[in-house]
Amino acid sequence: MLEGSRTLLRARHFEFQIRHLLVVVVLVLAFTTAFIMRSYPIKYGFFLNEFDPYFDYRASKYIVDNGLDAYWKWHDTMSWFPEGRDVPKTSQSGLHIVAAYLYQIFGAGSSLLDFTILLPVIVGSLTTIVIFALVRTIGGTTAGLFSALMFAFSPAIIQRGNLGWFKSEPLGLFFALLALYLLISAIKHQEIKYAIPKAVAGGIILGLANASWGGVQYFSIPISLFFIALPYFRKDTRAPLYVAIAFTLFSLISAGAFPRPGLSFVYGLPGLALMGGTLFLAVATFLKRISNPRTEVRNTLFLLIAFFGVAIAVFVAGIYQPSSFRYINAINPFLSTQNPLTASVAEHFTPTLVDYFIDYSILLMFAGLGVWMAFKHRTDMSVFALIIGITGIYVSATFARLLVFASIGIIILAGLGLYEVTRAVLSNEPSQPSSGSSPGSTSRTTNSATSKGKAAKSKRKFEYSKVQPSKSRIIVIAYIVLIVFMLTIPMVYPPNSNWLTSADIPPSIANGGTGYRLKTNDWIDALNWISKNTSNDAVIGSWWDYGYWITTLGNRTSLADNATINQTRIATIAKMFIDQKEGGTKVAHDLKADYILLYIVAQRFSGVNGTSFYTLGSGGDESKKQWFMRIGGFDENNYLEQDGFTPNPRFWNTTLLGQLIPYKPQAYASVQNGQLTGLQPEYKPGTIALYTKDIKYPQNGPSNQPFSLVYSSDSFNTEKPGIVFAVLIYKINHNYTPKPTVNPYHET
Repeated sequence: MLEGSRTLLRARHFEFQIRHLLVVVVLVLAFTTAFIMRSYPIKYGFFLNEFDPYFDYRASKYIVDNGLDAYWKWHDTMSWFPEGRDVPKTSQSGLHIVAAYLYQIFGAGSSLLDFTILLPVIVGSLTTIVIFALVRTIGGTTAGLFSALMFAFSPAIIQRGNLGWFKSEPLGLFFALLALYLLISAIKHQEIKYAIPKAVAGGIILGLANASWGGVQYFSIPISLFFIALPYFRKDTRAPLYVAIAFTLFSLISAGAFPRPGLSFVYGLPGLALMGGTLFLAVATFLKRISNPRTEVRNTLFLLIAFFGVAIAVFVAGIYQPSSFRYINAINPFLSTQNPLTASVAEHFTPTLVDYFIDYSILLMFAGLGVWMAFKHRTDMSVFALIIGITGIYVSATFARLLVFASIGIIILAGLGLYEVTRAVLSNEPSQPSSGSSPGSTSRTTNSATSKGKAAKSKRKFEYSKVQPSKSRIIVIAYIVLIVFMLTIPMVYPPNSNWLTSADIPPSIANGGTGYRLKTNDWIDALNWISKNTSNDAVIGSWWDYGYWITTLGNRTSLADNATINQTRIATIAKMFIDQKEGGTKVAHDLKADYILLYIVAQRFSGVNGTSFYTLGSGGDESKKQWFMRIGGFDENNYLEQDGFTPNPRFWNTTLLGQLIPYKPQAYASVQNGQLTGLQPEYKPGTIALYTKDIKYPQNGPSNQPFSLVYSSDSFNTEKPGIVFAVLIYKINHNYTPKPTVNPYHET
């Protein structure tokens, strides 16, 4: 058997050995696997995914076409009509700038659209290398390799970084983890002249990460806690203090230089956390220098109590730049939002224990081992791994979107835990920390030149657990097979929600943002129709979900979009849909909209005597109606049946949305063994509504009708059984004078 120290290539003082080749092979495997997993949606077409990426693409294109100076002054008049939007102050500028310049450097021969579709896959795959470097710095090369492979398969990270996901998370996470690596590497350095440049670079990159994704503010929590923990797990903290000061200073400067987050980062909770942690480290370092060994621990504990007392007072008193509810809720998961708009967003739903077990499966066991080893070693590096693991899981308990942070923490701890198990099985050496080499180790300052030489030598070596001659090959092979089998289980089980199926997610534009794993051209065709058949100054009204698609693909002005920067406007649109049809029509006129876009998802099947029946409620506006009611300030009990979902006659007869939906209830039925039975004319609990087509405002209807259905997508017009993804476009009759009986803007 080849030994890991056998030299393959020698160039002066460098020797390329078998173990180096193994590292390269595993990293190539991790990168390739990550690339394949994130490219899975290509089976449905080469599209940008979700909603926000279309705006981010449009903003990046603005920089490519007009330059960075024009971007800083850009006030977009095609969104949030008529007020418009100050793009640099209300968006993730870092993402747009980096993407634009990367395209100008590497995008030759490709369109910017194709480049941005592929960029998240490349960035996400490169992040496997960064996570390897970070975990290697914390716990050794073997742990880093394990973590890189786990990162490649992590469902929560793949789902927010797959093909077309040109949003904040992939680039923000890449920069944030790179900044963490530079910080931890700088703290482990004994020589200030090498540590400070790393700290400066890390701070600048963390600021860029915050400008690319607001969620990166989370990393201020573990970094601050790590600075606070350092005096208790590190004898000499003078070098880490210089690193912390440089890192914090340049993080604040870098983040503050962008319009967003800007000074709100510096004076907000993230900036205060970084400054507070650095200040604590400085005071603790001073106390340790003036205290004798007997009083050192006591003094630093008193300092810790006083520090947290001041921090709580600052938080309670609100002496900081206020953050949005989402950020405060991440810190305090026990808060509950009273804002129905925030609650309506799917990525804001609270994850359950089932979500954690499905996403992490066997990794939870290895992460538990990592936690145990961290408590066992109790070094600064193991404490950092513990902090980032616990805080990541803590903040993810609030929003499903934040599961990416739980993934980072669990992957780091699982890599360390799996390394410890592997080391125990494949090596006769005891598992214990050693300076600069074993997991959780730290470089400690010593007066011995010999110790410094050994530490420097160990830092140049790769960490490996070699198979000892006394170990039976049968045991080794059995262990490898067992580990591979355990890590394979979550890839195939459960059958419909495993790691592989979690990557099989169609782009939202392809399946209409529903849960169906199929492709439809309804949205593409509808937006293409808008761009070719409406005037350049046309204003399209719709629910806010579709605003980015309308402005980017339809190239027309929208009333609201996914930025949700004007919640009053969104509530007004909700009132338009749910108010009485005359009142809703007046709101549409007041908003100066020329068209109303509606999206309805139904399922068609053949009934008796050739009659086609439809069921509604599969992800379109018909499924969001209860949120329209809540956001608009209506009592949903007035419009829905006892199940809280099925519309009642009042909804169909009085609301504008009920009039625009081109269906009407025909009967109600029960479902038994997958079959509809017991048709009846009235709703009863446990029944579902069956609908037939009913276009209330046809294109060739009376000239005095308030709306005309000028476009309906193909699946709405087909008579074949199956899923209907009906994109409907109504033209507003501006010659019609609505006559509401009550004020449509009243508080209901």
